[in-house]
Amino acid sequence: MAGRHTGSTALQSAIDAVGDSFLVFDEDDRLVAANAATAAMFPHLADHLVPGTRFEDLLRRDAAVLMRNGCIENPEAWIAERLHLHTQPVSRIEARQPDGRWVRTEDRSTPDGGRVVITRDFTDEKRLIEDSARYTSLLRGTLENISQGLCAFDRDYRLMTWNARFFELLDLPHTFAQVGTPMLDMIRFVAQRGDLGQGEPGQLAAETFAMATETAGTIYERANNLGQTLEVRLRPLSGGGLVATYADVTERRKAETALRESEERYALAAAGANDGLWDWNLGSNRIFFSDRWKEMLGYSTEEVGDGAEEWFSRIHPEDVQRVTAQLDAHLGGTAHSFESEHRVRHYDDTYRWMLVRGLAVRDGDNHAYRIAGSMTDITERKRSEEQAIHDALHDNLTSLANRTLFLERVRQALARQRRSAAARFAVIYLDLDRFKVVNESLGHVHGDDLIIATARRLEQNLKFGDTVARLGGDEFAIMMEDVSDKEEATSLSDMLQKALSTPFVLGGKEVFTTASMGIAHSTENYVRPEDILRDAELAMYRAKELGKARSVAFDAAMRGTSVTPLDVETDLRRALERQEIVLHFQPIVSLSDGRIRGFEALARWRHAERGDIPPSEFIPLAEETGMIVELGQWVLRNACAQMVEWNREFPDVGPLEISVNLSGRQFTQFDLVRMVTNSLDGTGLKPNCLKLEITESALMENAQRSAQMLRHLKELDIKVCVDDFGTGYSSLSYLHTFPIDTLKIDKSFVQDMGRNRHNLEIVRTIAVLAQNLRLDVIAEGVETPEQLAQLRAIGCGYAQGYLFSRPLTPENVRRLLSENRVW
Repeated sequence: MAGRHTGSTALQSAIDAVGDSFLVFDEDDRLVAANAATAAMFPHLADHLVPGTRFEDLLRRDAAVLMRNGCIENPEAWIAERLHLHTQPVSRIEARQPDGRWVRTEDRSTPDGGRVVITRDFTDEKRLIEDSARYTSLLRGTLENISQGLCAFDRDYRLMTWNARFFELLDLPHTFAQVGTPMLDMIRFVAQRGDLGQGEPGQLAAETFAMATETAGTIYERANNLGQTLEVRLRPLSGGGLVATYADVTERRKAETALRESEERYALAAAGANDGLWDWNLGSNRIFFSDRWKEMLGYSTEEVGDGAEEWFSRIHPEDVQRVTAQLDAHLGGTAHSFESEHRVRHYDDTYRWMLVRGLAVRDGDNHAYRIAGSMTDITERKRSEEQAIHDALHDNLTSLANRTLFLERVRQALARQRRSAAARFAVIYLDLDRFKVVNESLGHVHGDDLIIATARRLEQNLKFGDTVARLGGDEFAIMMEDVSDKEEATSLSDMLQKALSTPFVLGGKEVFTTASMGIAHSTENYVRPEDILRDAELAMYRAKELGKARSVAFDAAMRGTSVTPLDVETDLRRALERQEIVLHFQPIVSLSDGRIRGFEALARWRHAERGDIPPSEFIPLAEETGMIVELGQWVLRNACAQMVEWNREFPDVGPLEISVNLSGRQFTQFDLVRMVTNSLDGTGLKPNCLKLEITESALMENAQRSAQMLRHLKELDIKVCVDDFGTGYSSLSYLHTFPIDTLKIDKSFVQDMGRNRHNLEIVRTIAVLAQNLRLDVIAEGVETPEQLAQLRAIGCGYAQGYLFSRPLTPENVRRLLSENRVW
């Protein structure tokens, strides 16, 4: 007995020395021995760890505690599973304990028919595994978020990591997508396929492998089997091996060839291949910034820390709120990804435009705990967009305002005068008298020099706030603010005459020139800017007739028109009564499927005596006389009635929308909403099938009242379109306040896209702006297939123009709809 007791004591001492829980059961499944670690690991079993206790009794005690603490749901099922595993030669199971620890149990049979059950606490090991998995997921998400293909090889040049873009760009079979794949095998594959050019594939592969493994870092380009041009960057790793990135630069190279190495496209492509990376741990609020991220802002590695303020303190104050909202939307789960264009302060205190993209990593509860992404410098693209807009409003030769911008400035001056009668101004139309002689004598180059010198001299002799514009050729227009009457305007024009009398030096020669000037003053109660400019031009021609080199103020007798406003008003009233006004309809086509989605209603006047009178002649005069209101009511009602008829006749095509233009005077009518609802009620057209087109200038005439009027229309489910968008310059800041649905790009930009890249960039900018504001875009004046292709490429939603159809009579519209054409 003493010997047996001594052996038992020795066994107990031995198993107590084991750090893991250690239980020994006999062939009857009763406890023989348990070490001290078991009681420490399972305190709720401590009182039951006595010899003779059945294994099942311990299980039931353990199950009761685990269920109370939410670790298991069905104790009987859990016990049955454990008892089943207990009968196997060897079984292993992992389980969470009430205190949050994780244990791994190994249940093994012994030669004498008993069992040994060993349990180890592997909580720290499990946490390390989970953290490693999360980091791997974050790294994979970051790699898949960049635009380049990337792969890395170890010191033996075997594949370590890669992203899907790498296999896509090189068109490699996915059998290579395994850790340990030799780099040489991949090179041999592309060489055999012919990617490395002419020659013996084995030799080409060997040379390429040697170049890649012996370089200190290199950049080169090559074509792949898909016809794409790839920019390859190789960089050795400090511990051996290398990292390779592949960027598709096909479009960049095409653009350089087509546009003579366009600096803008090259800068965008180069920036896209050199993104800065960032990785934000939201729990600790620390951000890892890559060296390239810091370099893009002019800093060395040591000069930028890892706090969130390193990024947000450098964001332009005007952009901070927007960036924060965009970030919160993604982290909160309402936006699929984070994408923001904003300004970031550089080391030199200038601001650079950056495109920042990111993707959050989320836990099991969909809470973001990490977000990583990239930063791309888009400063040059933004400058190009701003330059394109500037060029659309300024003369290329002199950088003066062009006709579009000048008329907008006059429009604003007219609006100020309507608000305050004291805000008077004058417009001067100036034409150089001897420009043709200079051009023919000294050549076109010096002719341009004279135009530029005249522009600078005019600017120097005007006060702050005045506007000088070049209208074309040798013609200029000047708007002088705060000019009380015609006499003061004439005095100021005499001052300009004196300034121009000083000779210009062109090509080493003194050149004298004079100017004929026509003056129109705002006291004539002008409504449209075109009218005051027209009268100033008429006065300029009178100055020419009187001997040139002089200024003449406008007089109403100069108009000499054969059709007076009274005649037009009378004829228009008779035209409506005699049914001389007819409607033509031009289709509006969806560029997503090439089908007709609506029509624009256009009024035409078939005068009984004068024949067809173009809208450009009778619409402005109708506005002046007030007849535009009655004419507009007629157009709206008849257009709505016609659309109801077509939607009934062609149910498979529709529902079609009808777009009707509202003039500036119509838009100011207090009963506009009632007039529109009467037309809808009287014809039965659904409100969402009506779109009202209003020009930018009409909206900006009284922005506050316009916003209120548009809200009333939107409450009725009537759509609103801004017509001729892009011809103004002051309304962009009001877009977010106006409840509008559609922007219609003016045809002057569309028709010159192929020859003028600035116009193309303006159209692209408007399309992107509309997409960001969730507005539709209609491009008008589309005449060629090339224009259509360009519009589709930049994401423009709709188009109209002669390419699809000229304005049609109702009968011809029916034929067109019957054909069910697709463009």
